[in-house]
Amino acid sequence: MTGLLSWLYQVLFNAHARQRAKTLRKRFALDDSVRLNYPENIFLHGNIHIGINTYINGARITSGPDSKVIIGQWCAIGHNVNILAWSHDPAKATGNEKERPAVQKDILIGDHVWIGTNVLIREGVSLGSGCIVGANSVVTKSFPPNSVLGGCPARLIRTLDKS
Repeated sequence: MTGLLSWLYQVLFNAHARQRAKTLRKRFALDDSVRLNYPENIFLHGNIHIGINTYINGARITSGPDSKVIIGQWCAIGHNVNILAWSHDPAKATGNEKERPAVQKDILIGDHVWIGTNVLIREGVSLGSGCIVGANSVVTKSFPPNSVLGGCPARLIRTLDKS
């Protein structure tokens, strides 16, 4: 009986995951080449564009009404990644949501960017094409193409030679 219940759970879980991926694709106009590897762990909200052949293992990607997130093509986004184009304003961080100001700035991520597991990318950040963001990093500022960065806050570790 346990085997049957396990099988049934897996069938229902997979059906739910396929439906969730289908809903995300439709709602955010994602190309069929965008891989949503664990759709149950992906939350998208706002004005988001994701380029072709990018994959997401698990992420929360949000923008506000006055901001957007643009992710290039052939990007690799690890597990538990947060890309947040809006946040609380430190001047009044709590209170009624309708009265509380928010900080909103676009996030731009170039092509062929690899974002490791447990990364937080803050509002206003631009990552040039070819960047690599190390696991567990907090990215609070922009980096030029081919940068390898990591840490909390993230800093430049080295620049890749793409010649």
